[in-house]
Amino acid sequence: MKNDRGSLTVEMVILTPVLMFMVLFGVHVGRLSEAKVQVQHAADQGARAGSIAAKSKVVSAATVAAENDLELAGVSCTEVFVEVGLITTGLTNAVRVQVDCDVRIDGTELLGLLPDRVHASSIEVIDEWRIP
Repeated sequence: MKNDRGSLTVEMVILTPVLMFMVLFGVHVGRLSEAKVQVQHAADQGARAGSIAAKSKVVSAATVAAENDLELAGVSCTEVFVEVGLITTGLTNAVRVQVDCDVRIDGTELLGLLPDRVHASSIEVIDEWRIP
């Protein structure tokens, strides 16, 4: 008759690092997807705010709206970059907001991954009938 004493201990010693790697990888992917949604929403809000602001305040309104949206959402970014530009195509003017976010890797350093950057952009047509 075979003696299987200690085989469970050996299996757990081998499988525990693999399971921990899978859990940490799941946390990392979850943070990336959450940050992507939050960054896209911030870009949308910034573009919308810029499209209804007075002509002299388009850039500042869009930047402030995007940054405030990220702050209120509790975004998990170490650095946030907001870039606002005006687009002119014939008779139609638009505002474009690009938001970049370096996602935090707190707790997932054991994976050896570098911080990932998520990017989102949004374009809104400037409302020509807005109140100046």
